Amino acid sequence: MSYFDDNKCIKRLQSELNTYGKLYIAFDFDNTIFDFHNEGIDCSKVISLLKKASEAGHILILFTATSDPERLQFMKLYCKHFGINVKYINENKDVFPGSPKPYYNILLDDRAGLESSIKILEKVIT
Repeated sequence: MSYFDDNKCIKRLQSELNTYGKLYIAFDFDNTIFDFHNEGIDCSKVISLLKKASEAGHILILFTATSDPERLQFMKLYCKHFGINVKYINENKDVFPGSPKPYYNILLDDRAGLESSIKILEKVIT
């Protein structure tokens, strides 16, 4: 079994949740929770999972390349509309403050093994 096997990732994430009582979940916006190119992508599963994570008290970090203030405002309102409580955008002041890399336990991103990450996070928080 590989160190990167989903079952090992589930055990590690569960251990972190048991130790600290919460998870830091980073997520991308475009094509992860929002169909940016209007291609008919169904983002409802990720939205629902992030909403559950919000309700459970996990810390959500919007991880985006966008720096346009109007677009960021749209993203915040979109998340709020779906019950996704974003605490940070591209940062995490709770762990390693001042670090150029936001700390997170798991990343949900359409370009970073999203399907696997969804399954792992679902198993741990549900």
